[in-house]
Amino acid sequence: MNFSETPEFKKDVKRLAKKWRSIPLDIEAVKPYILPLYVPRDGEDVMQDYRKAFFAGKIAAVLRAQGDTEVVKMRLDVADLGRNDKVRIIFVAVKSRNTITFIELYAKNEKDREDQARIKKYL
Repeated sequence: MNFSETPEFKKDVKRLAKKWRSIPLDIEAVKPYILPLYVPRDGEDVMQDYRKAFFAGKIAAVLRAQGDTEVVKMRLDVADLGRNDKVRIIFVAVKSRNTITFIELYAKNEKDREDQARIKKYL
């Protein structure tokens, strides 16, 4: 599975990294948790169980699913943040191309919802 970032996402990272320097490392740290959602390691059943557990909690939610493409909103745990501040990361996973593209990163105290126009642009 290949990870990529949109130009808008890179700007989001740069802007938020000015406040919280650990953001780039936090994004790298989340990739091993995303990978098992789309790449079966110990069999298809294990992957499905992992997906159910992952999306059952308040960590992540599938915003849209069309064929082999999913748009996922996920909570990003940032090492430099306190308990009240929260950051969300939005990515598009295309299973047939084996790609995960990060499209948006935002702090909940700056913005309430994801950018629907940006999501449509990358679907």
